[in-house]
Amino acid sequence: MLLQFVLENFRSFHSEEILNMIPAKSRIHDRHVMRSESKGRKVRALPLAILYGANASGKSNLVDAIAFAQALILHGTRSEQPTGTVPFRLGAKTAEAPSRFEFVLKHDGVLYTYGFAITNHEVKEEWLFAVFLKQEVRLFERLTEAGKALMKFGAKLAPTKREKSRLEFVAAGTRPNQLFLTEANERNVDLLKPLMSWFRDHLTVVRPDAAYQPLVLRAQTDVQFKEFLSQFLGIADTGIQGIDLDAEELDFSRHFPAMSEPERKSLLDELGRDPDHYLFLRAGKTVWGLRQEPGQAAQVLRLRTRHTTSDGRQVLFDTRDESDGTHRMMHLAPALLDLQCAENVYVIDELDRSLHPHLCRLYVDAFLRGVSEKENCGQMILTTHETSLLDLDLLRRDEIWFVEKNKQGASHLTSLAEFKYKVRADLKIARGYLNGRFGAIPFIGDARKLLSLSGHPCS
Repeated sequence: MLLQFVLENFRSFHSEEILNMIPAKSRIHDRHVMRSESKGRKVRALPLAILYGANASGKSNLVDAIAFAQALILHGTRSEQPTGTVPFRLGAKTAEAPSRFEFVLKHDGVLYTYGFAITNHEVKEEWLFAVFLKQEVRLFERLTEAGKALMKFGAKLAPTKREKSRLEFVAAGTRPNQLFLTEANERNVDLLKPLMSWFRDHLTVVRPDAAYQPLVLRAQTDVQFKEFLSQFLGIADTGIQGIDLDAEELDFSRHFPAMSEPERKSLLDELGRDPDHYLFLRAGKTVWGLRQEPGQAAQVLRLRTRHTTSDGRQVLFDTRDESDGTHRMMHLAPALLDLQCAENVYVIDELDRSLHPHLCRLYVDAFLRGVSEKENCGQMILTTHETSLLDLDLLRRDEIWFVEKNKQGASHLTSLAEFKYKVRADLKIARGYLNGRFGAIPFIGDARKLLSLSGHPCS
């Protein structure tokens, strides 16, 4: 369960900005509030944050910040490799200043506060605090001064002299450009593994053109998923009556005739190394899966969509025959099912890409109904331009966020709940937003100026 994400000096974000998933005081949609009371400190969180803003306002940069921090934590860096951070470039001193990221989250009954500040060459600060029962304790702190990293370990992480000596050895072997959390996980420091598990297994960033990699395999092996996908596409009025799956023995000359011999060998080698013995392939709108059980021939898996003709016959379509919007729904649908089952967090950039406004609303409404009626515990962070979602019949005020750049080109986050004047429950939020009442919209120039540029371009 994500409670807060903080970033500073990254891409278009200059000063500290906070995306807060802790609910404000409100009686509207009180069933949206999720409660974690099973063990550890009791916390409350919102299931949803929807970010609005003009093009280039910084919405995708916030998504980039979450994805960047996650990748650095999970994969680390190689020796002498830059960390890859991109500081704010329009400030006088920001280019050499560290970028800062912090996550506040609850996982497995423990409330964590983890963050780090980095330049492109070294980790300047890193900290991890946790609440296991009631009191917050320090697990570790790292501070780099004059190129030397100083580490402090709390008694919970280093309860004995032997364990403290081991952690100091791990710290001494941690490169300046590597996070201690990443290095400690590689060295099997058990107390930190649940936190790493959250970043690896419970946080998912979905880009506008992203594909759900296990789509074909899951349709083959998970009956519930296949049925859910079929029902969802049917409810979305795509004309699809069901999902079928073809499985054939791999024949490169027939399935991938243009693939060279080295490419074929590389593909089979990669298939053999994959722990699920599965690979996802995508060419345009066509999606395949390759699967090879030990000791068996490789198979090509292909999704088919089932439609009904006017005289009642069933016809199978290849996925390449479906629209861009249908493909988008196919790859977004798994998130809805997964969020019913676990405390996952999905960060989806440009929800409205290729989707009709009604489909965007269906998606958000289906998710929130799961939270309100079935007490699902997953969360979504969405960016969108779709103003039909700006509706207090659907959302709480603290679930609506605006991203806007100031005159210095720096992005700022503001929740609708933060506006000083009272926002009535019957206020038409979409109209107010488009009229500039909440900012975060583009200020369009005069289109006639385009026509006055140096005559006709084709003359």
